[in-house]
Amino acid sequence: MKALSRIVALFLVGTVVQAEDAFRKHILETDNYLVEITVRCPEGEVTCERVGYRGIDRKTGATLELRGETMHTTCRDRVTPCRFLGYRFRNGKTHYFVWEEGDGEQGTLEVRTDRKVLLTERGTWK
Repeated sequence: MKALSRIVALFLVGTVVQAEDAFRKHILETDNYLVEITVRCPEGEVTCERVGYRGIDRKTGATLELRGETMHTTCRDRVTPCRFLGYRFRNGKTHYFVWEEGDGEQGTLEVRTDRKVLLTERGTWK
């Protein structure tokens, strides 16, 4: 019985690891930051409210981790999500946007407080 319990436990651990590996990770590299985006929704879901942000300051090594969501335009019915725009994260009154550019190879990190833009940096998706 112990052997069967171990096999079940190993199977369950393996399943968890496989599920974690299914998360989609994207890295935007700008001059001053590395931004790792982790989408924690199943492949095929258009919108996702479980997106992770891990920003690393390339000069100081400081990191910031946030939770956020995807952003899309809406279709003509004004309800259905259409074109993917990027990701949105919030840290108090500060909003972090990671925009995907039209070609999909470039992106922009934008940080705002209220309507004031604190930072805008273009980068490349790795």
